[in-house]
Amino acid sequence: MTRRLTLAALAALLAAGTLVASEAPGSVFMWKVENGGGTVYLLGSIHALKAEAYPLPAAIESAFETSEVVVFEVDLDEMTGAAFEMLAAGSLEAGQNLEATLGPELWAELAEASAGAGIDPAMLQFMKPWMAALSVAALELSAAGYLPAYGLDSHFAGRAEEAGKRREALETVAFQIGLFNGFSPEQSAAFLRYTLADLESLEPVLDELYRHWRAGEVGPIADLMGREFVGFPELHRTLIADRNRRWLPRIEELLAGGHDAFVVVGALHLVGDEGLVALLRQRGYTVTQQ
Repeated sequence: MTRRLTLAALAALLAAGTLVASEAPGSVFMWKVENGGGTVYLLGSIHALKAEAYPLPAAIESAFETSEVVVFEVDLDEMTGAAFEMLAAGSLEAGQNLEATLGPELWAELAEASAGAGIDPAMLQFMKPWMAALSVAALELSAAGYLPAYGLDSHFAGRAEEAGKRREALETVAFQIGLFNGFSPEQSAAFLRYTLADLESLEPVLDELYRHWRAGEVGPIADLMGREFVGFPELHRTLIADRNRRWLPRIEELLAGGHDAFVVVGALHLVGDEGLVALLRQRGYTVTQQ
């Protein structure tokens, strides 16, 4: 079985590279960032999970309880109403169709995969390649039991609202849609091609990923995820590295705020030499896995 996860599923699931440091076994996939004043907890999120993922480890729940502010990649309430904007951004220009855009070979692969996922290929004809990739991958995730409703973001967004905690977002939905819509035609087709290559092994690889996440095993996740971007350096820069650097100023503001904050971002954003953990350590903060 291949040990890769499709980039589209990765975007949907975790929306890497070198392990930044040796971490203690048995930890959770969360880091505590300190500067002598405020404290920020960085939780590596899996955006879609199975129901049996709960309850979560006590260390994660404790960090959430002590935090006054809870920060997510995006406002989930805003995302709920953004389906139309996503569909509009992911649609081809009038007069175009996906079959002609992809060519017969790649279209045949997509048609076979979409039919296997329960989608009539005709429904994809007016989508851009990246949108078709996300659509097929999302259905495969759902079929495997990995649902956004059980993701860590949804879980803690609901908990924060119930507890009256302040919620913030690092990005807007429009910005996230723009990340994909900014793909060149070549990147968009490559995104689709890579997705289709690994759909059959999606569920066992997700199960493996979750086991490592649950055990706080950074090395295997960094290794598994790092392979996703081999040959796709521009995608890594766009989807991971550039966003991490954009988030740093807000995380530093939270550290200077004098109270605890709980930051939930995709697990991929925390590992690697361009991950948030490494970047914060480079700036002199004390960062320890919990």
